[in-house]
Amino acid sequence: MSVLNFALTLGVAILGPVIAIRYLQPILLVVLDALCNEPLPGKAGARFWLRSAYVLAVAGTLVLALTFGEFHGSLIDTLHRALWLAAAGSFISVALITRRVWAPVQRRLAAPPAAAAAPAATRA
Repeated sequence: MSVLNFALTLGVAILGPVIAIRYLQPILLVVLDALCNEPLPGKAGARFWLRSAYVLAVAGTLVLALTFGEFHGSLIDTLHRALWLAAAGSFISVALITRRVWAPVQRRLAAPPAAAAAPAATRA
């Protein structure tokens, strides 16, 4: 096993998902804070879930890289496999997070607005 190939694979496996979650962070914090039943001071609830997303994304990608990484081939083969695994791990992690976040948003959008329902009830 080449130490350089192993280090390159680990570096890509960590950096890939961190970049993906960092890209989503500004909007993800807003959405997660809005979904909290009782928002906590300083968006603490949203920050907890964001940090959980980082751990999930990095750990998932590391598991893929350590399980399926190419450590014995050429440097370009190792880089190709590492990038492929990081992209797959990031995609799966972001897809899971998006699916879990979208379900409550979809329910909220489907529910009749409380402000519009209240005046209608008082007119009847």
